[in-house]
Parts: sequence; structure tokens; C-alpha cells
Amino acid sequence: MDPLENATLSDDERSALERFLSLVGERLGDDLIAVWLYGSRARGETPQDDSDVDVMVVTRTGRRHDLDRVHSMLWQAAEEAGANPVLFSVQVSDPGWLAERREIRSFFMQEVDRDKIVLAGDS
Repeated sequence: MDPLENATLSDDERSALERFLSLVGERLGDDLIAVWLYGSRARGETPQDDSDVDVMVVTRTGRRHDLDRVHSMLWQAAEEAGANPVLFSVQVSDPGWLAERREIRSFFMQEVDRDKIVLAGDS
């Protein structure tokens, strides 16, 4: 079964995510832990004109080290697929940050964990 089957994505957005998964897998290698789609698109809600495509990337070294390069990979993938790169929003975190957010029962992490679609790696 296609993990994105119930997600509300255009063909270009779907292609962009597929290309992005390929890029992060190649360029991050063993540092990549997981990639998740979350938010309204993962919930299957009908997108509005300004609805973004929310993506969480979990790496061993996290936001401080990987945000810029992950963001540039997503931008590249969107452009190559003919999708609007501005509609993609990427968060980068590490396992420690996720554990802390879950421990304090962060509303954001509760929403991500409830809605996420695992595109690569762990849940």
C-alpha cells in the first residue's frame, strides 16, 4: 500500500516528496532517521490555496546541523517536480528533541504523532 494513498497532494507535490526522499537518503545516509508527512495534508483535508505540505525530518544531528541542507534538498526536489517550493514547510529535529517534546506532552508533537505518515525510517 502507498503510504501517501490518503494524503491530499497534487501529482507534482507527490513527485516532489518522492524526489526529496531520494535526495535525503543519498545525501544524509546513516544520519537520516525518519521522514514524516504531517498536518492537514496527512489528515487528508482538502487543501486551501495557501495550505502547505508539512514535512518532519529526523536526523542524528538535528536542526542546528541539518536544517539548511535539508531545506535546500526539499526546494530542489519541488522545483524539479514542478511543484511550488514555497508550499513546502520542513522541520528538522533529532531524537533527543523529540523525546523532550513528547515528555512534556507538547501539543505540536501530539499533533505530529497523531497525524503523521511515515515516508521513511522510524515512527
